[in-house]
Amino acid sequence: MKKRYFSTFELVLLALLAALVVVAKISLRLPLQLSGHSGIFWMAIIIVAAGIVPKLGAVSLVGLTSGILAAFLGLGDFGALNTLLSYTAVGVGADLALWLLRNPENLVVATLAGTLGHMAKFLVKWGMAAITGAPVGFVALGLARALLGYLVFGALGGLLGGLTLRALRRAGFFAYLAEKR
Repeated sequence: MKKRYFSTFELVLLALLAALVVVAKISLRLPLQLSGHSGIFWMAIIIVAAGIVPKLGAVSLVGLTSGILAAFLGLGDFGALNTLLSYTAVGVGADLALWLLRNPENLVVATLAGTLGHMAKFLVKWGMAAITGAPVGFVALGLARALLGYLVFGALGGLLGGLTLRALRRAGFFAYLAEKR
C-alpha cells in the first residue's frame, strides 16, 4: 500500500488553520486604512501552519483551502477569482520561501517567509487589476506606499508566526502532536 504524503490528521490541522485564516480576515480588523494591514494576521497563521505540518506544499494547501472558503463566503474586493488567487498566492509564496530557507521557527526565516508570502498576494492583486483594468485602491494611494505596507505587515506577521511557533514548542505542543500522529 502506498503511503500518503499528508496524513488525515495533518489534513485536518491544515483545514482548521485555513478556516482560521478566513475567520481572522472577517473578525480581526484594524482601523488603519493601510494596504496589506491584514497580513499581520494572515502570515502569522501561515507560518504557524508551516511549523505544525513541516512538509512542502502544506502552506500552499492552507492558502488554497482558505481561498476556496473566502471566495465561497464572498470575501475580497474584486470577486471570487481574485480572492481565490490571492489567498492561494500567500500560501505558495510562503511555501517557496520556506522551501529555500527551511526552519519557520527561526525568526529571520519566519519574517522573510511572511514578507515573501504577502508580496505574492500583492503581485496577484496588482496583476489581476492590470489584466482586468479594475481600479485598485493601492494604485490611488500610490504603488510604493502599498508595496511598503505589504512588506511591513507581511514581515510583522511572519515574525509573530515565528514567535508563536517558539511558544508552542516551549508549551509542549509538538510533543503532544507527536503522540497523536
